[in-house]
Amino acid sequence: MSSSYRAFFVGDRSESHALLVRMLEGSDISVDDVVSHDEVIASVARRTPDLIVVSIDVDARSVAGICRVLKANPATVAVPLLALARTVRSRLAAFDAGVDDFLTHQIRRDEFLVRVHGLLRAAASRRQLAAEQLADEVKRREVIRAAFRRYISPKVADHILDNPELRDLVLTGTNARTPAAVMFADMRGFTALSERLAPGEVVGLLNEFFGLLTDVTFEYDGTIFNMAGDSLLVGFGVPVEQADGPQRAMLAARQMLVRFGQLADRWQTTHEIETGLGIGINVGEVIAGNVGSASYMNYTIIGDTVNVAARLAQRARAGELLFSQAVMTSLDGAGMDVEALALPPMVLRGRSNPIDIFCVPSGRRIDFRPH
Repeated sequence: MSSSYRAFFVGDRSESHALLVRMLEGSDISVDDVVSHDEVIASVARRTPDLIVVSIDVDARSVAGICRVLKANPATVAVPLLALARTVRSRLAAFDAGVDDFLTHQIRRDEFLVRVHGLLRAAASRRQLAAEQLADEVKRREVIRAAFRRYISPKVADHILDNPELRDLVLTGTNARTPAAVMFADMRGFTALSERLAPGEVVGLLNEFFGLLTDVTFEYDGTIFNMAGDSLLVGFGVPVEQADGPQRAMLAARQMLVRFGQLADRWQTTHEIETGLGIGINVGEVIAGNVGSASYMNYTIIGDTVNVAARLAQRARAGELLFSQAVMTSLDGAGMDVEALALPPMVLRGRSNPIDIFCVPSGRRIDFRPH
């Protein structure tokens, strides 16, 4: 009969080895190698067997150490480990060391083969289960990765998936307070655009608009939290902490203004429409979590920091980037000079004191607000 399974014998060519050879003669299991205690790990690394048989007739303490090492080794943790001994004296110590079964020299051949095949079947079942669990986990991770990459840069998505604690935090929607840089980017002139063009053309232009802003956001490892109408909400430093979040937000915003300016020029040529981009940035503490109802949830950020960024974006003219004193303080601390212009303080609803704001204009500014 050809051998279907390979066994390693750990020990010297003693009585236990001779017994093993007799028991396996004519079966579907062959003794593939005989190795000493010192050689077993290196031998397993070269070729993993289906069964490891350990003789514990001598130096039981050393054998117990080898058994524990084999059960701690990822390559052999699922390989059945069988102990052979002349007497039952070391039986408890062997099981304590991690062996899967313990047999003595007095066992009959038919029982020996039944016990060994039982170990092999159990090991095969464990391997199949592990393979299925791994396949399910890989599939689950790919589904999550695909979902994450719709609003998080691939690098940030991979970081979340590789961090179980962070992954669970995002997936379970646990609310968390965290510092972040928040950006709102709004298209100016969208109402006129939507009135002049056919619905299909409007959707096509919006897809171009959001595609451009998404590409820039991901270049700076930002997270997209919301797309609504002609507005985009982006966060930096959430859900993954970024110490340079304000700088990333500033660089991303300036890049958006430049690229959208080019896109707006093309739209003006092809559709005879005039559009622009207004951006607002604020930094501070936000609450991140799943917000919604039992039938619809959205992982997003909320709080006063977000509200201020939204107001700044509303005030910004096309081609302008407005940001708060909190952002300026962060940029100054990082030694980043953006050549900003100080504007008159902005009064916010519900606040008694106005906030200082700053502007970084692009080369083209258009005021779409009614005069």
